[in-house]
Amino acid sequence: MKKKNKYRILLLSLLIAVISFGCNDTEFDTPPIKTLVDSTVLTITNLRDSFPSGSQHIFTGDSILFGVVTMDERSGNIYKKLYIQDNDQAVELRLTASSRVLEGDSIRVNLKGSTLGYYNQQFQVDKLDVANLVVQASGLNKEPILVTIPQLAASDFSTKYQSKLIRIDSVQFLSGELNKTYADAANQADASRTLQDNTGNTIIIRTSGFSSFAGAQVAQGSGSIIAIVTQYFDTRQLVIRKLSEVELDGERF
Repeated sequence: MKKKNKYRILLLSLLIAVISFGCNDTEFDTPPIKTLVDSTVLTITNLRDSFPSGSQHIFTGDSILFGVVTMDERSGNIYKKLYIQDNDQAVELRLTASSRVLEGDSIRVNLKGSTLGYYNQQFQVDKLDVANLVVQASGLNKEPILVTIPQLAASDFSTKYQSKLIRIDSVQFLSGELNKTYADAANQADASRTLQDNTGNTIIIRTSGFSSFAGAQVAQGSGSIIAIVTQYFDTRQLVIRKLSEVELDGERF
């Protein structure tokens, strides 16, 4: 009789265990898969159109942006910042920490937790967590857009050129800048130098005192320059990626 009771208890225990296992649908080894809804995928144009100048928006959900990095942090001329372009426009990304994302990387950006807005008329995504950047491909370098200084001064600048990679031909530094360096490397202070074209139009080149070329003397001749173009209130500014893109070695005009 005692043996039968033991068998009954054992069978009952096994039955309870099987039922409990069958009712547990949780798969601990497989995380839930998140899929993108079409409405969460945005372009830079969407962002500008939805949030015009002077407005601000905090992303609380998953909103996805795609772009190619046109300037990274390697030269030290920007810090905790990236510039990206899609097929139409460009935007400045201000990060919560330095990233290892490089120029030419195609990235997917989850905007969740970041703030979209304007800083002194410069359109930007601020407080973007670097964990929200995913590199999808590399070596996809954008070609600079050939522009003139007057084009950068036009009223459509913000939507047409702001934060884009551009090239300007037939330019040189003002004669008063030729004995100066790009920035103050000793005191790690930023500086502005003025570039002019062959008809007298001017634009500012803004360089960080922490950049790798801050202490280099400005180029002495004329030629072309490739840079990212930004805005500080009504002033247009060029940000150099590397000195090899300052090709001002021709005869001055």
